[in-house]
Amino acid sequence: MDCTILKTIDEERSLTKTAERIYISQPSLTYRLNKLEKEFSVKILNRHSNGVSFTTQGEQILKYAHEMLEKLELLKNTLQNINDPICGTLRLGISTVFAQFKLAPILKTYQHRFPDVKIILKTGSSTLQLPNMLQENLVDVIIRRGDMDWKEKKHVILEEPYGIISAFPIEFNQLPSIPWIQDDTTIITKLDKEFFYWWQRQFSSPPPSNIILVNSIEASIQMVSHGFGWTIVPKMHVKNRRSIFFYPLTWPDGQPMLRKTFMLYRNKALEQPAAKTFIDYVMNECSSRINSQNEIFLSK
Repeated sequence: MDCTILKTIDEERSLTKTAERIYISQPSLTYRLNKLEKEFSVKILNRHSNGVSFTTQGEQILKYAHEMLEKLELLKNTLQNINDPICGTLRLGISTVFAQFKLAPILKTYQHRFPDVKIILKTGSSTLQLPNMLQENLVDVIIRRGDMDWKEKKHVILEEPYGIISAFPIEFNQLPSIPWIQDDTTIITKLDKEFFYWWQRQFSSPPPSNIILVNSIEASIQMVSHGFGWTIVPKMHVKNRRSIFFYPLTWPDGQPMLRKTFMLYRNKALEQPAAKTFIDYVMNECSSRINSQNEIFLSK
């Protein structure tokens, strides 16, 4: 329980939100934290007006908590499948971004659970390479960011908020006077059109004209971090960058602007044990791996 508490605090950076998420009262949460601090004889958290952060000693305890939760999950998976060996080859096509931020712990646990499965992994662009891999039957399953026309199996596995990022606190009414660092992917994914619609609803004016064009999300984030302006990114890209301010975008009805990640495959993939176990694993068992702060995991 204490490991789960520390992991959730790390994700939420708020004791109030942590207590709500793990369904305990805030006094009970504070009691558990005080007990941990007495047990280790160190201060675990720094309290701030806008949340909490881990002390240097707290970071070490948090690291241990993550390791224990991972070992516990691996043990559960091993015990559940000790008499059910699965073998074969699993061919995966994975979005470069998803591979960078989410894939490693998922594959680590899957491979531990199914050690006899050989994994062939290809990464690439969600819009340019992954659709061809699937259509030409070069892979069994793809995980891509954004939707595509596909007549066979398709699931939304992740929804994450889009937001405006800046190196300094800003108000939305300041945006027209500050350069927009626009990267090429906003055009490829058609985010620019969605954002222009949001802009018109927000300001009742044409799209921003003060634009600096760059060729990648990373380039735009670097420009923003050095104070050149603001940009729009899914939260996945900046959730570990503590020095960047993230402002979620919402529609007039209060609904967040979301970036969806899809898992797609052919119907016949379900006839292949290696592919089926991976699909089932992603849909039913690894939400704690994919889910992160302010992101929603869907299994339907």
